[in-house]
Amino acid sequence: MRTPRTPKTFLRVCLAALAALPFTAIQACAGGDASSGDGKTITFGVSAPAPGGNMLQLGIAQTKSYFSAEGITVKPVFLGTGGAVVQALASGKVQIGTSTPDLVLQAVDRGQDVTMFYNWTTKNVTQFGVLPDSPVRSVADLKGRTVGVQELSAGPAQLAKAAAVNAGLDPAGDLKFIAVGTGAPALDALVRHRVDALVTYDTLFAAMTNGTGQALRFFPPDGVGDLFASSLVASNGWLKDHPAAAAGFGRAWAKASVYADTNPGDGIKMMFAAFPSSKVGADDQAATKAALAQFDARRRSLYGGGKPPATQQWGAYPPAAVQHWIGYAKQQKLIHSDLAPDKVYTNEFVAKFNAFDANAIKKAAGSGATP
Repeated sequence: MRTPRTPKTFLRVCLAALAALPFTAIQACAGGDASSGDGKTITFGVSAPAPGGNMLQLGIAQTKSYFSAEGITVKPVFLGTGGAVVQALASGKVQIGTSTPDLVLQAVDRGQDVTMFYNWTTKNVTQFGVLPDSPVRSVADLKGRTVGVQELSAGPAQLAKAAAVNAGLDPAGDLKFIAVGTGAPALDALVRHRVDALVTYDTLFAAMTNGTGQALRFFPPDGVGDLFASSLVASNGWLKDHPAAAAGFGRAWAKASVYADTNPGDGIKMMFAAFPSSKVGADDQAATKAALAQFDARRRSLYGGGKPPATQQWGAYPPAAVQHWIGYAKQQKLIHSDLAPDKVYTNEFVAKFNAFDANAIKKAAGSGATP
Protein backbone atom coordinates (compact mmCIF):
# COMPACT_ATOMS: atom_id res chain seq x y z
CA MET A 1 0.00 0.00 0.00
CA ARG A 2 1.44 3.35 -1.04
CA THR A 3 1.94 5.90 1.73
CA PRO A 4 0.02 9.12 1.04
CA ARG A 5 2.18 12.17 0.38
CA THR A 6 1.95 14.97 2.88
CA PRO A 7 2.08 18.58 1.60
CA LYS A 8 5.68 18.86 2.82
CA THR A 9 6.63 15.65 1.04
CA PHE A 10 4.98 16.83 -2.15
CA LEU A 11 6.80 20.16 -2.04
CA ARG A 12 10.14 18.43 -1.40
CA VAL A 13 9.59 16.10 -4.37
CA CYS A 14 8.61 18.98 -6.61
CA LEU A 15 11.60 21.11 -5.72
CA ALA A 16 14.00 18.23 -6.27
CA ALA A 17 12.61 17.63 -9.75
CA LEU A 18 12.13 21.21 -10.97
CA ALA A 19 15.29 21.43 -13.07
CA ALA A 20 14.33 18.31 -15.04
CA LEU A 21 10.61 18.90 -15.53
CA PRO A 22 8.62 21.12 -17.92
CA PHE A 23 7.25 24.40 -16.71
CA THR A 24 3.93 22.84 -15.68
CA ALA A 25 5.84 21.24 -12.80
CA ILE A 26 6.97 24.65 -11.66
CA GLN A 27 3.35 25.76 -11.68
CA ALA A 28 2.34 22.80 -9.54
CA CYS A 29 5.06 23.43 -6.98
CA ALA A 30 4.37 27.13 -6.84
CA GLY A 31 0.74 26.40 -6.02
CA GLY A 32 -0.90 28.60 -8.61
CA ASP A 33 -0.43 32.17 -9.75
CA ALA A 34 1.43 34.06 -7.05
CA SER A 35 1.82 37.30 -8.98
CA SER A 36 -0.52 39.38 -6.82
CA GLY A 37 0.77 38.33 -3.39
CA ASP A 38 1.08 40.55 -0.35
CA GLY A 39 4.81 41.20 -0.71
CA LYS A 40 5.60 39.37 2.52
CA THR A 41 6.15 35.91 1.02
CA ILE A 42 8.51 35.86 -1.95
CA THR A 43 9.04 32.88 -4.21
CA PHE A 44 12.63 33.32 -5.37
CA GLY A 45 13.62 31.74 -8.68
CA VAL A 46 17.29 30.71 -8.84
CA SER A 47 18.98 30.14 -12.20
CA ALA A 48 20.87 27.06 -10.97
CA PRO A 49 19.97 23.54 -9.83
CA ALA A 50 21.45 24.35 -6.40
CA PRO A 51 23.41 27.22 -4.83
CA GLY A 52 27.18 27.11 -5.23
CA GLY A 53 30.21 28.88 -3.84
CA ASN A 54 29.25 32.01 -5.76
CA MET A 55 25.88 32.17 -4.00
CA LEU A 56 26.57 32.03 -0.29
CA GLN A 57 24.22 34.96 0.19
CA LEU A 58 21.14 32.77 0.09
CA GLY A 59 22.22 30.40 2.87
CA ILE A 60 23.55 33.24 5.01
CA ALA A 61 20.47 35.44 4.62
CA GLN A 62 18.21 32.53 5.58
CA THR A 63 20.33 31.29 8.49
CA LYS A 64 21.09 34.73 9.95
CA SER A 65 17.43 35.79 9.58
CA TYR A 66 18.31 38.75 7.38
CA PHE A 67 15.18 38.15 5.29
CA SER A 68 12.87 37.74 8.27
CA ALA A 69 14.30 40.92 9.81
CA GLU A 70 12.90 42.71 6.74
CA GLY A 71 9.46 41.21 7.35
CA ILE A 72 9.65 38.84 4.38
CA THR A 73 9.66 35.07 3.98
CA VAL A 74 11.73 33.82 1.05
CA LYS A 75 11.00 30.47 -0.58
CA PRO A 76 13.71 29.53 -3.11
CA VAL A 77 12.98 27.34 -6.12
CA PHE A 78 15.96 26.16 -8.14
CA LEU A 79 14.94 26.41 -11.78
CA GLY A 80 18.28 25.58 -13.38
CA THR A 81 18.59 28.37 -15.95
CA GLY A 82 18.02 32.09 -16.30
CA GLY A 83 15.59 31.39 -19.13
CA ALA A 84 13.39 29.35 -16.79
CA VAL A 85 13.51 32.18 -14.24
CA VAL A 86 12.42 34.77 -16.80
CA GLN A 87 9.58 32.47 -17.87
CA ALA A 88 8.51 32.00 -14.25
CA LEU A 89 8.50 35.77 -13.76
CA ALA A 90 6.33 36.22 -16.83
CA SER A 91 3.62 33.95 -15.42
CA GLY A 92 3.91 35.25 -11.86
CA LYS A 93 5.13 31.95 -10.43
CA VAL A 94 8.08 33.73 -8.84
CA GLN A 95 8.32 37.34 -7.71
CA ILE A 96 12.12 37.77 -7.73
CA GLY A 97 14.73 35.77 -9.61
CA THR A 98 18.32 35.66 -10.77
CA SER A 99 19.19 36.05 -14.43
CA THR A 100 21.75 37.53 -16.78
CA PRO A 101 21.30 40.80 -18.68
CA ASP A 102 21.18 39.19 -22.13
CA LEU A 103 18.08 37.20 -21.15
CA VAL A 104 16.43 40.21 -19.50
CA LEU A 105 17.08 42.40 -22.54
CA GLN A 106 15.63 39.77 -24.85
CA ALA A 107 12.56 39.46 -22.63
CA VAL A 108 12.00 43.23 -22.61
CA ASP A 109 12.53 43.28 -26.38
CA ARG A 110 9.68 40.77 -26.64
CA GLY A 111 7.45 42.98 -24.51
CA GLN A 112 7.78 41.24 -21.14
CA ASP A 113 7.44 43.31 -17.98
CA VAL A 114 10.75 42.53 -16.29
CA THR A 115 13.60 44.68 -15.02
CA MET A 116 16.97 44.38 -13.27
CA PHE A 117 16.85 46.01 -9.84
CA TYR A 118 19.97 44.72 -8.00
CA ASN A 119 23.37 44.46 -9.70
CA TRP A 120 24.68 41.30 -8.07
CA THR A 121 27.65 40.17 -10.19
CA THR A 122 29.05 43.57 -11.04
CA LYS A 123 31.72 42.69 -13.62
CA ASN A 124 32.29 40.27 -16.44
CA VAL A 125 32.98 36.78 -15.05
CA THR A 126 33.61 35.01 -18.36
CA GLN A 127 37.18 33.89 -19.04
CA PHE A 128 39.23 32.10 -21.64
CA GLY A 129 41.26 29.19 -20.29
CA VAL A 130 44.22 27.51 -21.99
CA LEU A 131 46.89 25.01 -21.02
CA PRO A 132 49.91 26.58 -19.31
CA ASP A 133 52.24 25.98 -22.28
CA SER A 134 49.75 27.21 -24.90
CA PRO A 135 51.01 29.89 -27.32
CA VAL A 136 47.59 31.57 -26.99
CA ARG A 137 47.87 34.56 -24.67
CA SER A 138 45.14 36.85 -25.95
CA VAL A 139 41.99 36.78 -28.01
CA ALA A 140 43.96 37.91 -31.06
CA ASP A 141 46.04 34.71 -30.78
CA LEU A 142 42.91 32.61 -31.32
CA LYS A 143 42.85 33.32 -35.05
CA GLY A 144 42.51 30.03 -36.89
CA ARG A 145 41.93 28.10 -33.66
CA THR A 146 39.08 26.16 -32.05
CA VAL A 147 37.28 27.37 -28.94
CA GLY A 148 35.24 25.05 -26.71
CA VAL A 149 32.01 26.41 -25.22
CA GLN A 150 29.38 24.94 -22.92
CA GLU A 151 26.84 25.24 -25.72
CA LEU A 152 26.83 27.33 -28.85
CA SER A 153 24.01 29.61 -27.67
CA ALA A 154 25.41 30.17 -24.15
CA GLY A 155 26.33 33.65 -22.95
CA PRO A 156 30.12 33.03 -22.84
CA ALA A 157 30.05 31.99 -26.51
CA GLN A 158 28.40 35.30 -27.42
CA LEU A 159 30.91 37.26 -25.33
CA ALA A 160 33.75 35.39 -27.01
CA LYS A 161 32.45 36.46 -30.41
CA ALA A 162 32.20 40.08 -29.27
CA ALA A 163 35.74 39.88 -27.89
CA ALA A 164 36.94 38.51 -31.23
CA VAL A 165 35.45 41.51 -33.02
CA ASN A 166 37.12 43.85 -30.50
CA ALA A 167 40.43 42.09 -31.25
CA GLY A 168 40.03 42.66 -34.99
CA LEU A 169 38.93 39.12 -35.82
CA ASP A 170 35.94 37.75 -37.72
CA PRO A 171 34.31 35.32 -35.27
CA ALA A 172 32.60 33.46 -38.11
CA GLY A 173 35.69 33.06 -40.27
CA ASP A 174 38.70 33.28 -37.95
CA LEU A 175 37.48 31.07 -35.09
CA LYS A 176 35.71 27.74 -34.82
CA PHE A 177 33.36 27.13 -31.89
CA ILE A 178 32.35 23.65 -30.73
CA ALA A 179 30.17 22.59 -27.81
CA VAL A 180 32.08 20.58 -25.18
CA GLY A 181 29.80 20.91 -22.16
CA THR A 182 31.26 21.64 -18.72
CA GLY A 183 33.30 19.86 -16.09
CA ALA A 184 35.41 16.83 -16.96
CA PRO A 185 34.31 16.58 -20.64
CA ALA A 186 35.30 20.19 -21.29
CA LEU A 187 38.66 19.81 -19.55
CA ASP A 188 39.32 16.57 -21.44
CA ALA A 189 38.66 18.33 -24.75
CA LEU A 190 41.31 20.90 -23.87
CA VAL A 191 43.89 18.46 -22.54
CA ARG A 192 43.50 16.21 -25.61
CA HIS A 193 43.81 19.27 -27.89
CA ARG A 194 40.37 18.89 -29.42
CA VAL A 195 40.09 22.59 -28.65
CA ASP A 196 42.77 25.25 -28.24
CA ALA A 197 40.90 27.20 -25.56
CA LEU A 198 37.79 27.05 -23.44
CA VAL A 199 35.55 29.98 -22.64
CA THR A 200 33.14 29.85 -19.72
CA TYR A 201 32.35 31.37 -16.32
CA ASP A 202 35.00 31.65 -13.61
CA THR A 203 33.13 29.36 -11.20
CA LEU A 204 32.75 26.65 -13.85
CA PHE A 205 36.50 26.73 -14.41
CA ALA A 206 36.98 26.40 -10.66
CA ALA A 207 34.66 23.39 -10.51
CA MET A 208 36.32 21.90 -13.58
CA THR A 209 39.86 21.98 -12.23
CA ASN A 210 39.27 21.51 -8.50
CA GLY A 211 40.99 18.35 -7.29
CA THR A 212 42.34 17.40 -10.73
CA GLY A 213 45.84 18.86 -10.41
CA GLN A 214 45.44 20.34 -13.89
CA ALA A 215 46.62 23.96 -14.06
CA LEU A 216 45.15 26.39 -16.56
CA ARG A 217 46.10 29.91 -17.58
CA PHE A 218 43.31 32.45 -17.92
CA PHE A 219 42.77 35.72 -19.75
CA PRO A 220 39.66 37.89 -20.07
CA PRO A 221 37.68 38.72 -23.21
CA ASP A 222 38.65 42.06 -24.76
CA GLY A 223 36.44 45.09 -24.27
CA VAL A 224 33.69 43.55 -22.15
CA GLY A 225 35.03 43.98 -18.62
CA ASP A 226 32.14 46.26 -17.62
CA LEU A 227 29.43 43.89 -18.83
CA PHE A 228 28.06 42.88 -15.44
CA ALA A 229 26.61 39.38 -15.11
CA SER A 230 23.85 38.12 -12.78
CA SER A 231 21.16 40.45 -11.47
CA LEU A 232 18.18 40.22 -9.18
CA VAL A 233 15.18 40.75 -11.43
CA ALA A 234 11.45 41.28 -11.00
CA SER A 235 8.50 42.72 -12.88
CA ASN A 236 8.03 46.47 -12.82
CA GLY A 237 4.49 45.90 -11.62
CA TRP A 238 5.62 43.89 -8.61
CA LEU A 239 8.34 46.41 -7.74
CA LYS A 240 5.80 49.23 -7.91
CA ASP A 241 3.32 47.37 -5.70
CA HIS A 242 5.88 46.08 -3.16
CA PRO A 243 8.80 48.54 -2.92
CA ALA A 244 9.47 47.75 0.75
CA ALA A 245 9.78 44.04 0.01
CA ALA A 246 12.11 44.68 -2.92
CA ALA A 247 14.29 47.01 -0.84
CA GLY A 248 14.29 44.56 2.07
CA PHE A 249 15.26 41.60 -0.10
CA GLY A 250 18.15 43.56 -1.59
CA ARG A 251 19.30 44.84 1.81
CA ALA A 252 19.31 41.28 3.20
CA TRP A 253 21.28 40.17 0.12
CA ALA A 254 23.79 42.99 0.67
CA LYS A 255 24.22 42.10 4.34
CA ALA A 256 24.83 38.48 3.40
CA SER A 257 27.37 39.59 0.80
CA VAL A 258 29.33 41.47 3.46
CA TYR A 259 29.17 38.42 5.74
CA ALA A 260 30.36 36.09 2.97
CA ASP A 261 33.30 38.30 2.05
CA THR A 262 34.31 38.48 5.72
CA ASN A 263 33.94 34.80 6.58
CA PRO A 264 33.33 32.59 3.52
CA GLY A 265 34.07 29.40 5.46
CA ASP A 266 31.19 30.10 7.83
CA GLY A 267 29.00 31.02 4.87
CA ILE A 268 29.72 27.69 3.19
CA LYS A 269 28.67 25.82 6.34
CA MET A 270 25.38 27.75 6.36
CA MET A 271 24.79 27.01 2.68
CA PHE A 272 25.40 23.28 3.19
CA ALA A 273 23.08 23.19 6.20
CA ALA A 274 20.28 25.13 4.50
CA PHE A 275 20.63 23.45 1.10
CA PRO A 276 22.19 19.96 1.36
CA SER A 277 22.13 19.56 -2.44
CA SER A 278 24.81 22.28 -2.62
CA LYS A 279 27.33 19.94 -0.95
CA VAL A 280 29.28 18.34 -3.79
CA GLY A 281 32.29 16.19 -2.91
CA ALA A 282 33.42 12.86 -1.52
CA ASP A 283 33.26 14.23 2.04
CA ASP A 284 32.77 17.48 3.95
CA GLN A 285 36.36 18.55 3.42
CA ALA A 286 36.22 17.99 -0.34
CA ALA A 287 32.86 19.73 -0.64
CA THR A 288 34.11 22.72 1.35
CA LYS A 289 37.25 22.94 -0.78
CA ALA A 290 35.18 22.88 -3.97
CA ALA A 291 32.78 25.59 -2.76
CA LEU A 292 35.65 27.76 -1.54
CA ALA A 293 37.38 27.41 -4.93
CA GLN A 294 34.24 28.76 -6.60
CA PHE A 295 33.96 31.59 -4.08
CA ASP A 296 37.61 32.58 -4.57
CA ALA A 297 37.29 32.45 -8.35
CA ARG A 298 34.34 34.84 -8.27
CA ARG A 299 36.10 37.19 -5.82
CA ARG A 300 39.11 37.34 -8.16
CA SER A 301 36.82 38.30 -11.03
CA LEU A 302 35.02 41.00 -9.07
CA TYR A 303 37.73 42.41 -6.81
CA GLY A 304 41.05 41.05 -8.10
CA GLY A 305 41.17 38.53 -5.27
CA GLY A 306 40.70 41.05 -2.48
CA LYS A 307 37.55 42.22 -0.73
CA PRO A 308 34.99 44.81 -1.87
CA PRO A 309 36.12 48.41 -1.41
CA ALA A 310 34.84 50.27 1.62
CA THR A 311 32.84 52.51 -0.74
CA GLN A 312 31.01 49.55 -2.32
CA GLN A 313 27.45 50.48 -3.26
CA TRP A 314 25.62 47.17 -3.19
CA GLY A 315 23.21 46.65 -6.05
CA ALA A 316 24.08 49.76 -8.09
CA TYR A 317 24.19 49.76 -11.89
CA PRO A 318 26.63 52.06 -13.76
CA PRO A 319 24.46 53.66 -16.47
CA ALA A 320 27.30 53.42 -19.01
CA ALA A 321 27.53 49.67 -18.44
CA VAL A 322 23.79 49.27 -19.02
CA GLN A 323 24.09 51.20 -22.28
CA HIS A 324 27.06 49.01 -23.25
CA TRP A 325 24.95 45.90 -22.62
CA ILE A 326 22.15 47.23 -24.84
CA GLY A 327 24.61 48.08 -27.63
CA TYR A 328 26.29 44.69 -27.29
CA ALA A 329 22.96 42.84 -27.42
CA LYS A 330 21.95 44.78 -30.53
CA GLN A 331 25.33 44.13 -32.19
CA GLN A 332 25.04 40.40 -31.49
CA LYS A 333 21.44 40.42 -32.80
CA LEU A 334 20.13 39.25 -29.42
CA ILE A 335 17.63 42.11 -29.54
CA HIS A 336 16.13 44.05 -32.42
CA SER A 337 15.06 47.30 -30.77
CA ASP A 338 16.99 50.24 -29.38
CA LEU A 339 15.82 49.71 -25.82
CA ALA A 340 15.73 52.69 -23.48
CA PRO A 341 17.97 52.01 -20.44
CA ASP A 342 15.23 52.95 -17.97
CA LYS A 343 13.12 50.15 -19.43
CA VAL A 344 15.59 47.44 -18.39
CA TYR A 345 17.02 48.52 -15.02
CA THR A 346 16.50 50.71 -11.99
CA ASN A 347 18.73 52.16 -9.27
CA GLU A 348 15.79 53.45 -7.23
CA PHE A 349 16.39 51.06 -4.32
CA VAL A 350 20.17 51.39 -4.03
CA ALA A 351 20.14 53.78 -1.07
CA LYS A 352 17.88 51.40 0.85
CA PHE A 353 19.99 48.37 -0.09
CA ASN A 354 22.94 50.06 1.60
CA ALA A 355 21.12 51.37 4.68
CA PHE A 356 22.79 49.07 7.24
CA ASP A 357 25.91 48.98 9.38
CA ALA A 358 28.44 46.99 7.36
CA ASN A 359 30.96 47.07 10.21
CA ALA A 360 28.47 45.38 12.52
CA ILE A 361 28.03 42.59 9.95
CA LYS A 362 31.80 42.18 9.61
CA LYS A 363 32.20 42.03 13.38
CA ALA A 364 29.45 39.42 13.66
CA ALA A 365 30.98 37.38 10.86
CA GLY A 366 34.29 37.36 12.62
CA SER A 367 32.85 36.29 15.96
CA GLY A 368 30.03 34.05 14.75
CA ALA A 369 27.46 36.21 16.59
CA THR A 370 24.29 37.64 15.07
CA PRO A 371 24.20 41.48 14.84
